[in-house]
Amino acid sequence: MHVIWYDILPLMPIGMSTAIESLDELLAEADYVSCHVPETPETKNMIGERELALMKPGSYLINASRGTVVDIEALAAALKSGHLAGAAVDVYPSEPLANGPGFESPLRGCPNMLLTPHIGGSTEEAQRMIGIEVATAITKFVNSGASINAVNFAECDLRAIPSTDLTTVRIVNVHQNVPGVLRQINNILADYNVNKQISDSKGDVAYFMADVTVDDPKDINTIYEHITAINENIITRVLF
Repeated sequence: MHVIWYDILPLMPIGMSTAIESLDELLAEADYVSCHVPETPETKNMIGERELALMKPGSYLINASRGTVVDIEALAAALKSGHLAGAAVDVYPSEPLANGPGFESPLRGCPNMLLTPHIGGSTEEAQRMIGIEVATAITKFVNSGASINAVNFAECDLRAIPSTDLTTVRIVNVHQNVPGVLRQINNILADYNVNKQISDSKGDVAYFMADVTVDDPKDINTIYEHITAINENIITRVLF
């Protein structure tokens, strides 16, 4: 495969690709034309009826840049006439607002035409998987304190406490991210066997998790009360 490209700016070639002097020359030579440009007044309808006519008979057009770059009506005509062998588009002058019916485009029904959403998360399958992923993350956070893949919160996780372990509890604490808080928490836990612990911070908020062996159930309340009494404490949970 030989790659040719055109840009309005003088750029160094990548690999074995070849720069072309003009867009017209590129359109006349390429078997597959792929658009990679921003949406500007200069790129609006950059590929129109004239440019499509310059493309090789039986060639293909791919537009995954911006919806206004290609004249949709002209592209539909080029496909229906057979001048172009096919096209793939995932951006549109008027983007669909939601999944399901309501998406209309002159490109619908054109031969050998692929229409896909520019954002993969816009598909019905992706929306379903996102719902499952979010629900699973919330369930893990509630049940085990895990916050992995959180967007605007510190990320922490510890391996699960075995169901047969009846003496270990998990301390989960959110506090202001200032010096000295971890020292206060560890001083409170100093009299107990801390099996494992982890801490992370994001911005002004820090997150702390620790699995602690507690032989006397009364000590659970003692630990909870002492940690929540720390001035920088935001919220503390004890998980069994």
